[in-house]
Amino acid sequence: MAEGPRRAGGDPDPMERYFRPRDDGLGGAGGDDEEDIEGVTVDGMPAPRVAVEGPRGPRRPGPGLSRRAALAARRQRRFLMLTGAISAMVLATSGGAWAFQNYVTGMIDSISVGGLDGGGPKGPLTVLVAGVDRRDGLTREQQRAAKLGHEPGERSDTMMLLHISRDHDRVTIVNLPRDSLVTIPAHRSNGSEGAKGARIPSRPGKLTWAYQFGGPDLTVETIKQATGVSIDHYVEVNFYGFVSMVDALGGVDVCTERPINDTKSGLVLPAGKSHVDGLKALGFARARYSLTDGSDLGRIDRQQQFIASMMKQALSTRTLSDPRKSTRFLNAALKSLRVDKELAEDLPELAEQMKNLSTDNLTFAKVPLANSDHPATLWNTTSPQSTVLWDQRQAGELFDKIRRDRPVGSGTPSPAPPSPTKPAGPTVPPEDVRVSVLNAIGTPGLATRAGGELRRIGFRATVVPGVARRGLQETTIQYGPSRAEEAKTLAAAIPGARLKKIPSLGSRVQVMVGADWKGAEDVDVAPSPSPSASPRHLETGTATEKLCK
Repeated sequence: MAEGPRRAGGDPDPMERYFRPRDDGLGGAGGDDEEDIEGVTVDGMPAPRVAVEGPRGPRRPGPGLSRRAALAARRQRRFLMLTGAISAMVLATSGGAWAFQNYVTGMIDSISVGGLDGGGPKGPLTVLVAGVDRRDGLTREQQRAAKLGHEPGERSDTMMLLHISRDHDRVTIVNLPRDSLVTIPAHRSNGSEGAKGARIPSRPGKLTWAYQFGGPDLTVETIKQATGVSIDHYVEVNFYGFVSMVDALGGVDVCTERPINDTKSGLVLPAGKSHVDGLKALGFARARYSLTDGSDLGRIDRQQQFIASMMKQALSTRTLSDPRKSTRFLNAALKSLRVDKELAEDLPELAEQMKNLSTDNLTFAKVPLANSDHPATLWNTTSPQSTVLWDQRQAGELFDKIRRDRPVGSGTPSPAPPSPTKPAGPTVPPEDVRVSVLNAIGTPGLATRAGGELRRIGFRATVVPGVARRGLQETTIQYGPSRAEEAKTLAAAIPGARLKKIPSLGSRVQVMVGADWKGAEDVDVAPSPSPSASPRHLETGTATEKLCK
């Protein structure tokens, strides 16, 4: 007979001997070293030893028992069953949440990510979700089937901002095109841009490069600068997890208006609706070169459709009522994720708060674009590369709604109405303007005093410690391309300040306090244009609208 479970020291579990058959003349097979163990007594009488017959043994005491002993044995069996049922109920009602939390936190892989703003499981949260080109867990055969290749290094294939509303009853997902032209902040080289540890200056590049050159830390910093949105948490999903989660659900439905035969991803699908497994779902989400002229934008549409389909499948009665399927999906999801350490601790409570969400509560939004094929000559080549250029004004409006925890709306783009006459004065209230205040002259305490005066009249001012520069005579308001209106409000509050647009600031506004600082004044804000005079709607849609019809 195989030896029983062992303890950490290697000795057999001492409790195991109570469950082994004993050599008692009835066909037992106990070891020679076993002690004589007293059997259970019922009403003072020793319980009989029953021979094991087949894999399950007899269901009830044999006919040789006295009526009194048989009745006592049945009572004991009923008592043990009742005790077990009560124990299970207590665990489920009082200890279930604790057990689930320990299970989740034990399974999930947590990492340290710099630059996160943090946030507990309550209140609004913004999470950066990165789909990463890592092959961990995939066999060579799976890599060949998925056409993943074997290039060294890691790359982010997909990036999304996931915003959870204050009451956790609404989720907004903004897909960020991987080829977006952004400014990648200064950082230390990881070896892919020259000598490891060398100082790399801030310079323009594609958004996907941020992960390749600096991992999660540089990616978080780049997106915060490009969008002006605080990022509380970070979630990373690898290719293997993507495949495993779909397979755990038994596949998902996808649909396409025309047949797909994408040589790069290896995906072949007919027109219409198809039920696909994990590898085909991966190809569907990654297909690019044979569809939509190789742009990243058509792929975003398919990724949104896939997420909606997987959410519907995961929340369906067929999944939730099937313990094996729901457990497989949970295990696959936990094994596929890497999250920041704080989120790893808060994930069970956050999941509990969002358990009633449906596909109607999930809204997708696209970043408004000025040019989906913008030629840009970047630092690593002498010839122009195709990049995605954001419409800074409309993208600013989208990210402003995310910052303020407001719904991004729904609907497809409509033609822009005639432009209204712009008010001559500022239109953005001070309380909606977030500004950094820097000392640019060197006078001790000047930035602190300026920040306090700006806060007094309503601005959300943050004082940057230290001295940014010395000798600046004229106070200067510096702003990114999407923050002209906020800068106008600041200029009205700081008489004599000079305005200066700096593209590398992205969605930020800052005041360089100079020698001429004389204080801040209250601002009169002109009424905002009516909704009918607003620019065309953001391109959004709920997950329900993305599902195959």
